[in-house]
Amino acid sequence: MCDKGGEKVIVSACLCGVRCRYNGKILEKRDLPVNLENVILICPETLAGLRIPRTPSFFDNEKTGEGVLDGETKVVSIDGEDRTEEFLKGSKKALEIARKYGVKKAYLKERSPSCGVNTVYVNNKRTNGMGVTAALFEREGIEVIGVN
Repeated sequence: MCDKGGEKVIVSACLCGVRCRYNGKILEKRDLPVNLENVILICPETLAGLRIPRTPSFFDNEKTGEGVLDGETKVVSIDGEDRTEEFLKGSKKALEIARKYGVKKAYLKERSPSCGVNTVYVNNKRTNGMGVTAALFEREGIEVIGVN
């Protein structure tokens, strides 16, 4: 996996047609400016063991992913289940992978509570903010690029 040389890049797996989204739907593959030999696909939510499909999740206040990392907000499902621990677990596993391969850049799916770079959902309403994994990557010096 990704051992042909060159700088490794993380990409949200759903952006490449992997069936990992909360609703089980497959997204159309995105055309990204990356060498496919160097791509590492991740889905922090499935890394954490969340099933497919699953009910949608969102943040319970405007502190979004940064707030989760700081213990100031939670990730909850639309039916009220606290999923904060799973989102933290998935982001930490994603960071382990990034460190293992020396990743410096990640293309992440906007609006995701894990991967959103500029846009996420708070109390089920779209707003500005970062997902948990995007926030953790940014803290660790990994450049995060949001993809719709």
